[in-house]
Amino acid sequence: MDATRKLDKLQSEIEENYGEKISALRRDIHREPELGFDTEKTAGKVLAALEGLPLEVETGVARNGIVATLRGGGEGPTVGLRADMDALPITEETDLSFASEIEGKMHACGHDGHTSMLVGAAHALCGMRGGLNGTVRFIFQPAEEGGGGGQVMVEEGAAEGLDSIFALHLWPGLPFGTVATKAGPIMAAADAFEMEVRGTGGHGAMPHLSADAVVIAAHVVTALQTVVSREVDPVEPAVLTVGEIGAGTAFNIIPEKARIGGTVRTLNEELRRKMPGRIEGLARGVARGMRGDATLDYRFSYPVTRNDAEAAARALETAASLFEGKPVLELPNPSMGAEDFAYFLQKVPGAFVWLGVGEDVSGLHTPQFAFDEKILPRGSALLAALAL
Repeated sequence: MDATRKLDKLQSEIEENYGEKISALRRDIHREPELGFDTEKTAGKVLAALEGLPLEVETGVARNGIVATLRGGGEGPTVGLRADMDALPITEETDLSFASEIEGKMHACGHDGHTSMLVGAAHALCGMRGGLNGTVRFIFQPAEEGGGGGQVMVEEGAAEGLDSIFALHLWPGLPFGTVATKAGPIMAAADAFEMEVRGTGGHGAMPHLSADAVVIAAHVVTALQTVVSREVDPVEPAVLTVGEIGAGTAFNIIPEKARIGGTVRTLNEELRRKMPGRIEGLARGVARGMRGDATLDYRFSYPVTRNDAEAAARALETAASLFEGKPVLELPNPSMGAEDFAYFLQKVPGAFVWLGVGEDVSGLHTPQFAFDEKILPRGSALLAALAL
């Protein structure tokens, strides 16, 4: 197949032939968001949308994941295309007619769009089956939002035999339709920590008779801000954020314990491995200086999402050809957000690509996040083009 020739009308053909179906699937998924690995209904909707296509379908991967394989008419490489299916524990605050019907759950990260775009790409590529020299594997993954579903899918064989793999993510802040990626790190490693600060409790009117865990925790939080600002090379990206702090049961009781929780983001593996020791050492030093102590529970989570240089260059070149000079951006810097597509990229060379949904769109993981569905056929076309 002459891939360049097939790109000419790919987006318009997808829009004309599958556009309404892609939007309908996105809305159906959006109405009933599911969390983590519990994406049974979403997987059922995907399977219904793929029904009748010449695909070899494997279900139950990572509990509710789907791997659908399209074998072309000739010999060639095997390319993977991946989309995530899970939502977030957020109460939706949009005025969409198809807003979430499940209290406290929402597709606030665009995974409903990713899934429907991949279904659209599957329909388009199945229509070209006879001219495909190779194999395309469509991977529908649960539990991206903190569950590590990507790691489980890789462990259960979803990446075996792939020559390359690609994934898209809808991205607020980029002009609508802009395709962006870069070689090397594109998203950070994301780790989490919880800390228990211990003092001795007492009466709020007699603080001199206690070691106030609230005050100790406050000093620990302040001291932790120096780990990045004073112990990490200023040209080395790193983030340490305390997102949780809690203590106490009443206004006039000095509590014995306080709890701190946070996240650490890095791009450098050596620095990543050093962070737990520095966090614990600093926290315990501060706490002991105030007649208390601190214990750390540190959890290494998603690794750096690292694009293969050749795959990233191919993605940008493909997007430029597909969209005829429309905005294509080689990113100057990575995001300090994280993605469990990283696990696929540890196994197979590939690229993670951002697709802009506009600069005035509410951010990812916010209750107001929504996007123009005109982006969906564009995303489907790009996924199909990357496979071609």
